[in-house]
Amino acid sequence: MKTMTENNKLGALKAILSEHLFSKEVENEMDRYPTQAIIGLGQGGGRIAAELSRFGHPTFLLNSSKSDMEEHNQLIPDSHRIVTSSEEFPELEGTDKNAQLGYEIAVENKKKYQQVAIADEIQDAEFVWVCVSLGGGTGNGALKVALSYLSRVREARKLPGDKIPLGVICSLPSSDERGSQFRKNALAGISLLQSMVDQNQIGSILVIDNERMNDYYEKSPLKTNGGHQVDAKSYSNMVVSGLIAEISSIPLLSGRSVLDKTELLSTLSTPGWLSISRNNDIKTDSNLSGVIDMLFRNNEVLAEYDSTSAVNAAVAIMYPSSRNIEPRIADDVYKFSSDLLETKVNLSISNNSRVKNLTLYGIAVLPSPPTRIAKLNSELQEWLQIEEDRKKAQKEAAASLNLGEFDDFFSTKQDKPQRRKKLSLDDFEESDENNQNAKRFTPSSLDDIDF
Repeated sequence: MKTMTENNKLGALKAILSEHLFSKEVENEMDRYPTQAIIGLGQGGGRIAAELSRFGHPTFLLNSSKSDMEEHNQLIPDSHRIVTSSEEFPELEGTDKNAQLGYEIAVENKKKYQQVAIADEIQDAEFVWVCVSLGGGTGNGALKVALSYLSRVREARKLPGDKIPLGVICSLPSSDERGSQFRKNALAGISLLQSMVDQNQIGSILVIDNERMNDYYEKSPLKTNGGHQVDAKSYSNMVVSGLIAEISSIPLLSGRSVLDKTELLSTLSTPGWLSISRNNDIKTDSNLSGVIDMLFRNNEVLAEYDSTSAVNAAVAIMYPSSRNIEPRIADDVYKFSSDLLETKVNLSISNNSRVKNLTLYGIAVLPSPPTRIAKLNSELQEWLQIEEDRKKAQKEAAASLNLGEFDDFFSTKQDKPQRRKKLSLDDFEESDENNQNAKRFTPSSLDDIDF
């Protein structure tokens, strides 16, 4: 894998990455960077996957709509952008948010999902991420098919504790996305993921909550080097891919306490709901208990959880090489994290030449889905009622027009008009034979017609 300095595909993403990724400490150890492969399902999942691909990870996209994938042709090769067209529905390109149709198309294309699952890049990777938008139809519909094959293949790389190094990055619809279908899709997807967590078929699930993007434009939206504003969903995808790149670099750093690669992969491979956060503006006199609480409870794009009681966790402390960290701070960070999460916490303490402030990373795998799920359920009931009321209102509006007398107007019950026969020259000849007194017309007989 190239170093971050050599990577020319980062684009606007570079502006939000931690400086430590460009340090000599990380660049000198890039051969130990955890190898990861990415699979993007559908349009939303493809966009998440495309951001992760900027770090050099082999990436596959599967989508029933070829046009959705074409926006990523500069990042992902043709051979890895796979169209899952349907012979049963040849006229369809996409699913119009119908996840059940998406599932049927995925089953019809199961051989393509099998081929991706057994690809060398997938089997050789130390960790695999599957990306999907749960509100959509194509990607969400394909999730069961893709994960079923991938879970079986990734079992061959099980970690201690029978953990499968296979994770999911998914997004939830915001309240601004109108209609019941988004919510039905998302809740069905969450149900599938929770079932696979319960059966130890996958590792952790990282949830992007699109509801949290509502105040993005009230802040200072990110802009590219060319001055173009980055849209909210793209920014969310960038934050997530950046965080994964940053925590993946932690095992490369030496220090007083080390989070090694196996510990990181084991954390990510723990079945449950994953939370990742970063705080890079900590003062030495900060209330560390409050800082830790915010670290694990707050993220600008990831989902919120009712409880911080975790099943696996890690905390990384990074401080500038120019000054030492007080032992008290390191001890307190570990203690407060363990107390808050109520579990064993893997700890990393390292210094870095590019870090300017004390920086903390929090990684936790939680046993229950995020709080947004309950809200989605509530929104679903509201939208079902709204849509039912609309149907009723339509019927009442039609009835109020008193047009019932015309119900049978366009039907075969009506008297049919007599079809007029088209005449031919033969008809004239027959007429002449039958009527010897019939007048015979000549061109001059028609001269009296004036135009």
